[in-house]
Amino acid sequence: MGSLSGGVRINIDKEAIKFSAGHFTIFSAQSRERLHGHNFAVSASFVGTPNEDGMMGDYGVMKSILREVTTALDEYMLIPRNSPYLTIEETPGEVMVIFAGDPPGTRMVFPEGDVKILDVANITVEELSRHLNETVNAKYGPTLSGMGVCSYEISVSSGPGQSAATQTTLTTASTEEGDEGKREPQGTDVFVRGAGGEAKAVSVAVVTGGSSGIGLETARRFKDMGAKVFNISRSPCPLDDVTSLPCDLSDFKSIPSLAEELRSLISEHVSGSEGGGALSLIHNAALYFSDNAGDVDPEMMDRALRVQTVAPALLNRELRPLMTKGSSIIFVGSTLSEKAVSGALTYSTSKHALAGLMRATTQDLFGSGIHCVMVCPGFTDTPMLRKHLSDPEVLSAIASNNSFQRLVEPSEIASVITDASLSPVLNGAIVHANLGQKET
Repeated sequence: MGSLSGGVRINIDKEAIKFSAGHFTIFSAQSRERLHGHNFAVSASFVGTPNEDGMMGDYGVMKSILREVTTALDEYMLIPRNSPYLTIEETPGEVMVIFAGDPPGTRMVFPEGDVKILDVANITVEELSRHLNETVNAKYGPTLSGMGVCSYEISVSSGPGQSAATQTTLTTASTEEGDEGKREPQGTDVFVRGAGGEAKAVSVAVVTGGSSGIGLETARRFKDMGAKVFNISRSPCPLDDVTSLPCDLSDFKSIPSLAEELRSLISEHVSGSEGGGALSLIHNAALYFSDNAGDVDPEMMDRALRVQTVAPALLNRELRPLMTKGSSIIFVGSTLSEKAVSGALTYSTSKHALAGLMRATTQDLFGSGIHCVMVCPGFTDTPMLRKHLSDPEVLSAIASNNSFQRLVEPSEIASVITDASLSPVLNGAIVHANLGQKET
């Protein structure tokens, strides 16, 4: 960090912060580049005042923000919405682009899912740096300001010696009389505001079923936010720096010893006192199989209920002593947590029970500063879904049953989960994330 006008500058230039995208630059009404692509590198600098501990915010948070906005552009064809020389026609499944200077009848047609249409005039490093800058400011401006950041600059490079940067000056958080000079985190994307008003970063995330699907993406998102992540599942999590503890959650007798090992591993990250960091416990593991009222298998039903209700209750009990104010317990439910369909008797029953467990736990933790939320995904494109619904026609029919005509992405649910873990206002709530699923 180098001194700059009485403050400090933090520079972040990591190889992993980048995106690959296709584009063409428009030079005039008659001239454009041919379609091609770049590996765009992104770097940033944040200028502000260190706090009393000699730090200006959390490097992990800054890197997480940059990864999020760049990942949103990765592996897409980028089209400028605001170019006066383009005609863009969006139809179900396709995006057609016509450039005014091309020969009559020339069209560029792309699969809808492979295109990102940006509110820019051209796809250049200048416009891309501005787009990323405005995206960060719109979503994370209050958060950065609360961390002590006064201004930041984002640079985009399409190759060695070719880059452009855009700078934004942030508005200082307003202060009450007598608190001049203090800053408070304003957003809930990075900090949790616990009982008593203090803000805490999430230090540890414990995710059950974090080896694939929603659990894997949730582990990835917490890791990118700078938390220490632990996965509890039968299979290890493939992510680096995520600690996996193998466990069959249907064997409830093994949970106390598992929890003892887990407590020893995370105690250095959360002190269990009022000054400790926040702990987020994510109950994601689940079993799914088809059954109905006429062919219930008591052993399978017992196993599913152990995984989806008994194990979460025991983990809550065992880890509660390490949960400080600002910690959270997130229960991953389902559309079937509040309704039922034919052929999923045990799964629906267990998810209803999980909703009851969330509500009861919320009441039992009243006044503790720990919040509980249930997140209910719609049909999500996970290995579990594709294992049980492998017919492409069935998957297509399911995908068409919501307002956006597609399956939910695991990363989208992970985003809802992490947001919920940072939002005490949702305490006791059931949040449905299903793209506006059509009810029948």
